[in-house]
Amino acid sequence: MCGIAGYFGRGEIPQARVDRALRAMRQRGPDASGVQRFARPQGGTALLLHSRLAIIDLDPRSTQPFQIGDQWISFNGEIYNYVEMRRELMAAGVRFRTESDTEVLLASIERYGAAVAADRAEGMWAFALYDEKTGALTLSRDRFGEKPLYIHRAEDGIYFGSEPKFIFAMMGRSLPVNKQHLMRYIVNGYKSLYKTRDTFFQGLEDLAPASVLEISANDQARAECYWTPRFAPDPGMTREHAVAGIRDRLRETMRLRLRSDVPLAFLLSGGVDSNVLTSIAKRDFGYDAHAFTIVNDDERYDERDIVEQSVAHLGIRHTSVPITPEEFLPRLRDLVAYHDAPVFTITYYVQWLS
Repeated sequence: MCGIAGYFGRGEIPQARVDRALRAMRQRGPDASGVQRFARPQGGTALLLHSRLAIIDLDPRSTQPFQIGDQWISFNGEIYNYVEMRRELMAAGVRFRTESDTEVLLASIERYGAAVAADRAEGMWAFALYDEKTGALTLSRDRFGEKPLYIHRAEDGIYFGSEPKFIFAMMGRSLPVNKQHLMRYIVNGYKSLYKTRDTFFQGLEDLAPASVLEISANDQARAECYWTPRFAPDPGMTREHAVAGIRDRLRETMRLRLRSDVPLAFLLSGGVDSNVLTSIAKRDFGYDAHAFTIVNDDERYDERDIVEQSVAHLGIRHTSVPITPEEFLPRLRDLVAYHDAPVFTITYYVQWLS
């Protein structure tokens, strides 16, 4: 994961606050960081911040904010079908200077516009785009909101970031806790979180999944949904066709997601999903899979027998990560501080420890 943050408004953000935000962002992207500051045509400032976790094209040439012409992007996530998108753009005459999915995304936006480019992309992302020519800011989020993007609409402009603490650092102050939303979560749990656009801080919202938000140079905001799930049942589909279709789609999904310039890890449990994905990577694509399994001494959750059978059958590297109750509350406090929110499910905790 990477970190993005920024500001778009009539004011100026002191460099000390920018530096504070970048320090906070380092936990999301330790490999590189960058800042680009723009003078808006109507007065004021546009600011893009980025911290990089390098996965595709590790060369510094792909460090962000990244520029093509008048457009600059700060992007968190991964475009899995970037090779296919790049091939299509090259056939149309586009030339590339990196091997990164970031450049492919920005080139696609430049050619088709943000909403069409987002719809063409398969991946998970949150990005901020500033156009020096038009003076407009564009924010977007992936179809299912896998990558976070928070927004605060202040009197002096719009602040945005992957985590609330990045926004607070740029503002120089925190927002009040949204006690109503906190109580809703305490009573109803995880299922209450996405009923509204509320977050755990007053005045802080998250950008809607599958959306593009454009703020023009004169501060007019326009939101567009670029994708909506569609239920289109096929009454003639047989069980055999359904099984074959799922198998083909899973295989293609894994093929795209194995693209990486760094080793990929697999989280292996006794469940069907993790075993299927690890098996496809190893047996269908010959990937040198290294699986990790969280284990403990509670027999209610002990899946070691199943995992060991899978590891032996697939012939993969495997590491067990033991979980104990020691230091649970101090560690939980650390995790809450990282997320600026309660821990939604206990899997966050155990995966963080691994």
